[in-house]
Amino acid sequence: MKEKVIEMYRIPESVQKVLDLFIDQCNKELPGLLDGLYLHGSIAIDAYLEGQSDIDFVALTSRKLTNDDAAILKEIHCNLAEACKKPQVDGIYVQLSIHDEESYCYNEGTFEKATHNNPFTWWLLKNNGRTIFGPNAKDLPIHVTTEELTVYVRKNMNDYWVTRVMDMEKIKEQLMSYPVEVIETEMEWTVLGLLRQYYTLSEHSIISKLAAGEYGLCKLDPKWHGLIKEAINSRKGNPERIFATNEERVNATIHFAKELIHSCKEKRAVSLEGYRPEHLEELINYELTECQLTFTSHPKDALLVCETDKGRHPVVISEKGQTAGFFVLYQGEELTNYTDNPNSILLRAYSVAVPFQGKGIAGKSLELLPGYVERNFPHVDEVVLAVNLRNEAAQRVYLRSGFRDSGRKVLGRMGEQYVYELKLKEEIKV
Repeated sequence: MKEKVIEMYRIPESVQKVLDLFIDQCNKELPGLLDGLYLHGSIAIDAYLEGQSDIDFVALTSRKLTNDDAAILKEIHCNLAEACKKPQVDGIYVQLSIHDEESYCYNEGTFEKATHNNPFTWWLLKNNGRTIFGPNAKDLPIHVTTEELTVYVRKNMNDYWVTRVMDMEKIKEQLMSYPVEVIETEMEWTVLGLLRQYYTLSEHSIISKLAAGEYGLCKLDPKWHGLIKEAINSRKGNPERIFATNEERVNATIHFAKELIHSCKEKRAVSLEGYRPEHLEELINYELTECQLTFTSHPKDALLVCETDKGRHPVVISEKGQTAGFFVLYQGEELTNYTDNPNSILLRAYSVAVPFQGKGIAGKSLELLPGYVERNFPHVDEVVLAVNLRNEAAQRVYLRSGFRDSGRKVLGRMGEQYVYELKLKEEIKV
């Protein structure tokens, strides 16, 4: 059996008891199968509630599970659920090299195959995961950017939550006749659930429902504070209530949900997203003028180079969900041609597609650039780019966005280029 490296965290005694039983059974029945075990979910964000929260895990396996392995694991989970009524264990079994492909998972008594391509899970595991044994969670070769996280959350808000609120509105009169406990549960789920999404879209991170409620009290209009406080009280088991009737609760919850969803839709008409395969069709049909193609690469050509050069990070500029622009962030050997700073990153192949020009998208995308770089490349303290001496329009855009002429020039495919720089972290002068 492989030796496991154990990392200790402040884990509730009830959780540790279940984990010990689970690991012991796996090692007895399937020795050598588990290469690592990690917790995400409520425990990872210090939001575990005794008697309410489940144990969410990711197990790394040393091999692809066979049908016999799956049958044994299912029996282990069933026995564990019988021995420990609370907390329940939910999790997925993956091989590290193909962690986002179809594999087995256990959830509420069901053990079946599923595809685990949820950025929420992988982002939380990578950034906040608790390592029970195996390689440290932060060192796992899992690559999920904050942009992928926010894209996923925004889609969830516009699909799941919009549909849920519409359904609530359709049966509003019926809802008001339900027991108070049912309405309070729905109110808590909706208000705090949406506030978690709001926090992620605003702060590019993940927090608990209770913490999201407190965030909402700090950030949102005071007219919603009563509703948020009642949702928090319900979550905590505090009997204090703000509203006197179900009618008030239902109406307030629906109005709150609709307004918050709308505000998130309008909040960022322009956004930066790491390239994903679903962008490919729009980028192939991406329209640039002959003049633009004189000074920059077409996205489809830039993407071909990105496939063979891991130092290139393609980025899509979206405007209200449509692909409006494109650029590549580069770190590699060529960087030394532009700067002596090893902590720089090179902006290249930048463009805005013809149908989106003249709308201020270039300026807005460059305004968002520092935040994108800081979130996805935390060691980088400077962005550099090269702009052709004849491309005066682009020079004006870059200079208005905070770039400065470094005084250096390089030779590009279309002649001499200025090298511009944008400092992300100003030096502190003593």
